[in-house]
Amino acid sequence: MRGGYERSFSERFPIREITPLDPEFPERLRQIPDCPSCLYLRGELPSDHSPSVSIIGARDGSPYGREIAEAFAGALAGRGVSIVSGMARGIDTAGHWGALKGGGRTYAVLGCGADICYPRSNYELYERIAEQGGILSEFPAGTAPLPANFVRRNRLISGLSDAVLVIEAKERSGTSITVGHALEQGKQVFALPGRITDHLSFGCNQLIRQGAELLSCVEDVLSFLHLEREGELLLLPPKEGELSKLQRKVFSALDTKSIHIEELSRLLGLPTEKLSGILLELELLGFSESPKCAYYRRRCFQKTAEKGEMEKRDGAEGPCNISKDLLGF
Repeated sequence: MRGGYERSFSERFPIREITPLDPEFPERLRQIPDCPSCLYLRGELPSDHSPSVSIIGARDGSPYGREIAEAFAGALAGRGVSIVSGMARGIDTAGHWGALKGGGRTYAVLGCGADICYPRSNYELYERIAEQGGILSEFPAGTAPLPANFVRRNRLISGLSDAVLVIEAKERSGTSITVGHALEQGKQVFALPGRITDHLSFGCNQLIRQGAELLSCVEDVLSFLHLEREGELLLLPPKEGELSKLQRKVFSALDTKSIHIEELSRLLGLPTEKLSGILLELELLGFSESPKCAYYRRRCFQKTAEKGEMEKRDGAEGPCNISKDLLGF
């Protein structure tokens, strides 16, 4: 009986092969170093036009860590944010389930062939992800889940995301590899603080000391993604005459997703020295921002509830309260 069901599942979600030459290949992955030459997909690909966040952490995550991962994933997914992870035990699994329960989309990047569910205990999750998102791998069907494959796939987890949330991590763990890729790719890293005596919090606390954003509530992430509570993304268009022709050209090339100055230079055909000066001017005028060294994006604006005016979103509105933000969404 089970064999018939598995055949039915495979027929409904056949494995497709996608290369960078295909228009649907994720644009986020085109921009990372060591872009995969091929993706094997069961289900759908993450949309280039929707915000995406990866949730990662320890395989032996604590009940608290798993609860937080599931709650954050559910709240973000409910606001249209795609959740990316690796379908490992612990934090990864909790993040995927949170997104599914939140009615959103989630994507698993495997360290084996897309036809293999690893760990086997996650078979129900594997099926649900294919139905409500996608299973991705750069390894051909039948590839065994070898340790080296998981190390290699980590760059794709961060590459598919606009931000990386580290929920729990030991001092030395595979999570640090994903974080390293995220920093190299210019992605924002958030880390959940924990007790200084908790070995599952050593990695997160160290990341915060090294400059990662402290993760205290869902609004921290929504603010970074420039998402209002309704999930609406608003951009302030430049007013006629406020920007010079060259400033307008550079501004038009910027998006809400960060882009490296070298890539922007190639797109516009401008030398980086000249471009950096224009970007500084746009930043001083309030039209752009630099979330990380050498990376730039448009600055976003939202309407105030009281006046209906456009105002700069410099941070979260009001104090963050975990129970309110997680349970109130």
